[in-house]
Amino acid sequence: MTRIEVDIPEGTSGEYSIEIGSDALYGRAKPDEYDSYTLLYRNGEQRLLLMLNSESEYEEHQWLWDRMKGDILIAGLGIGMVNEMLVESDDVISVTIIEKEQDVVDLVWEHCAKDDRFTLIVADIETWDIPDDSQWDVVWFDSWIDTNPLNKEEYRLLMKERYGTYCDEMACWEI
Repeated sequence: MTRIEVDIPEGTSGEYSIEIGSDALYGRAKPDEYDSYTLLYRNGEQRLLLMLNSESEYEEHQWLWDRMKGDILIAGLGIGMVNEMLVESDDVISVTIIEKEQDVVDLVWEHCAKDDRFTLIVADIETWDIPDDSQWDVVWFDSWIDTNPLNKEEYRLLMKERYGTYCDEMACWEI
């Protein structure tokens, strides 16, 4: 099994926090045999685990790992796990990441893997004004969460409608 190591320090910005360690799972079962994880939480009235660097998270991204080439659009920065894989691929020409939450950017972007092929845009992938001349080989949507007013099928259809003409292949995490 595989997981991706990230080097994001603990911290809090607004409603979001990065926590490190298995105790940061707060009573949840450990997802695999590792003793420590990097976790991204949205805090507030209902604390929500958004991402962690587990084996299952790696496996849920397999569709993307099999298509790391050309120009890539990613929805959601998370803990920068995707960056770790993409930065290592010579087949990747460019990576555009759309992240809705400035607080997540403040916690993660400075510390995550990237090079001059990476561009970060702070915007909502569901409403972002796509530049007319945009074209990507691969689009990966990793931004839907349980509190989204759209259900998973509605989200998938919206993404297909908005981005289908701008890309060769697209998929959504866990949808």
